[in-house]
Amino acid sequence: MRHIFTIAALGLASVAFQAQAALINQTSQLPAPAQVIDFNAEDGLFIGIGSSYSANVPPVTLSSQDGDFTVGQRIATDLGINGSWGAGKSFLSFDKIGDMTLRIDFNGLKTRAFLADWSMYEEAGDDRLTTVTAYGIDGSSETFTLGSFATSLDGVDLDDSQLIYSTNFSVTQGIRLAHADIAYITVQGDGVVMDNFAYTQAVPEPESILLAALGLGTIALLRRRRQA
Repeated sequence: MRHIFTIAALGLASVAFQAQAALINQTSQLPAPAQVIDFNAEDGLFIGIGSSYSANVPPVTLSSQDGDFTVGQRIATDLGINGSWGAGKSFLSFDKIGDMTLRIDFNGLKTRAFLADWSMYEEAGDDRLTTVTAYGIDGSSETFTLGSFATSLDGVDLDDSQLIYSTNFSVTQGIRLAHADIAYITVQGDGVVMDNFAYTQAVPEPESILLAALGLGTIALLRRRRQA
């Protein structure tokens, strides 16, 4: 019998950004308004080390500094004892053999929650993990961990023989916070595949909103003085 396990962690590096991280596993738990990146717009787009891919508006950027990945992968991908992905599916795949890290950046905005369908390459007796971590950024641009989980399909309540011959089997997992504090996410693992990356629409940082309001107030005050 196989098992799935998750590990939740809470980062308390900044008092102003403390938040309770909760694990979620279905889209109904994602606060609205939600956006989705399903990778269907691309057909095997190769993204090399140091390059990036952007999707949606406002843009979400995906990049890696230590491995290549493919967006809109449509070729059947062998995941070892976890079966395969690819039949009628368009997804993101890690192309490097060995561990690599994918960064998902909200480009100066912040989101409250996200989740995706995950799987990975595993061999019998090989305890591999995909570790997903959400980070915040405080006023001095210091980063800190808001929440993290690790997922393994070594794993699921199926016999090994059933999963080996399965297609597009995945685990849906994500993180939800009380406030929109997530600035970027990292996904670390070996042979990771991901689809249907969903997230609550990212918004400006509270500090940015305050500065904009102060700026508008200043303009309005200057206009009144000129009219006087």
